[in-house]
Amino acid sequence: MNPIKTAALALLLSFGALPRVAQAQEWTRQSFLLPKGGFEITGDPARPELMRINVSRNSAFKPVEFPVDFFWGVSDDVMIGITHQDGLRFNTGTPNPKFRDTYNDVGFGSVIWLAGGRNYEVDLEAGVPFHRLSPQLWVGAQVGVLGRANFAEHVDFVYAPGVYVGFNQRNAGNGDGLFIPIWFDFQATDIITPFVGTGLNGPFDRFGDNFAVPLEGGVLFTVGRGINIGGLLRFPNAFGKNGTLDGREIGFLGQFRF
Repeated sequence: MNPIKTAALALLLSFGALPRVAQAQEWTRQSFLLPKGGFEITGDPARPELMRINVSRNSAFKPVEFPVDFFWGVSDDVMIGITHQDGLRFNTGTPNPKFRDTYNDVGFGSVIWLAGGRNYEVDLEAGVPFHRLSPQLWVGAQVGVLGRANFAEHVDFVYAPGVYVGFNQRNAGNGDGLFIPIWFDFQATDIITPFVGTGLNGPFDRFGDNFAVPLEGGVLFTVGRGINIGGLLRFPNAFGKNGTLDGREIGFLGQFRF
């Protein structure tokens, strides 16, 4: 085959491959990690919540929070980012609110690939959150495992157990804690992924008197390559100590990869 025909064939093959590359990846098969040079606007890597609205009894819309994270792909195996637990907060109920009532936490996070394949992924998730910036700075470190296991063709199990250790202001409330969130995702179609989640979390100090067991359910929509949006309803402590269904949150999910 002469060079012109070879080049033409390669060009046709490359254009033929483009639609397959551009297709959105199923949520239950998507890696938590970005490719090298990638950028992401999202929420927590395990469950990308961009907006959280309190709809509890007698306190609806107090507050409304935007815990937005920003991640960069340093390499195919490492991404780092700026993270928020609460982020921007509005309608906090504080009279004459100051800037710290609207924005008072930030952190630095990382996700590092440990092992993986088509049916599983295991990553190390670590970060240094500043849970409070003012009037007293609360600093700590958290480390855990972020994982996905596909035990059926269209069903996955996502887990993100970890621990938090407070470095300062421990007597003021910045103590150590445990969190074990889990989710089950169901890939109903290429676009629609319903999910349910629960877990266990609480402080190490008097854990039995303060632990919470949340319950949540929602759906994610894959609307394009690297674009996922959705929503959820969460009961932060449905079945833990003093559990109640009166405490409720609505969350809006979003993941935008570039």
